[in-house]
Amino acid sequence: MIDKDELRERCRELKNRSEFPLKAIIVCSPANPTGKVLNAEELELIAEICKEFDLLCIADEVYEHYVIGEQPHVSIAALPGMWERTITVNSFSKSWNISGWRLGYAYGSGKLVAPVNNASNVFYVCPPTPLQRALSKVLMADADYYERLQMRFDEKYRATTNALREMGFQIYDSGSAFYVWARIPDGFSDALTFNEMLMKEAGVAGVPGAAFTDSDDWDDWMRFCIAREDSMLQGALEKIQNALHSR
Repeated sequence: MIDKDELRERCRELKNRSEFPLKAIIVCSPANPTGKVLNAEELELIAEICKEFDLLCIADEVYEHYVIGEQPHVSIAALPGMWERTITVNSFSKSWNISGWRLGYAYGSGKLVAPVNNASNVFYVCPPTPLQRALSKVLMADADYYERLQMRFDEKYRATTNALREMGFQIYDSGSAFYVWARIPDGFSDALTFNEMLMKEAGVAGVPGAAFTDSDDWDDWMRFCIAREDSMLQGALEKIQNALHSR
């Protein structure tokens, strides 16, 4: 749970500094790397702080269609008083398995999005028109697509986390299913070294927690991506198990 007082004091400190005063809060839900889904209370708290300090909110909701827990995905822009101060960014790359196509979008109040459009013309090259047209052909053609996507990844998540638990991993219950955030088994204290062992002995890799923080707090955690075919996931899990059993 977010500490309201800590967030308020940090925002006040950054808002009042002489150079580069705070202008916006970035809200990523589900988050990367842990997959955490912010609940309504947390989002309302952030919204309150945004309004108190007159901050913009940049909402990253790229993984919204992978929410599988009891806590549903809530767009912070939908909360009272937040539409006019929120830019929501999203992507088709993850939910349509087309990461190489680089198709994404931003939306919000016109007064916020118009300057974004002006700036984007300077620093990015538009994805090829054929890719945009290809996506447009299927985007609205299947009303049940996202529901089936959630069900499929719910199954992947359950199968993967059950297997990892049996191997001694501790799983963070994030509420979403694109990534698995896991503590490495007892007997191993450093995910970087553990990951090197997996690559060498199993031909499988995750991302050590140290890659996502400047502190040592998450050195024994790592992120696994499960957005692959079931047969490949099963094969990877078996290789991890064999590598652990051989030690």
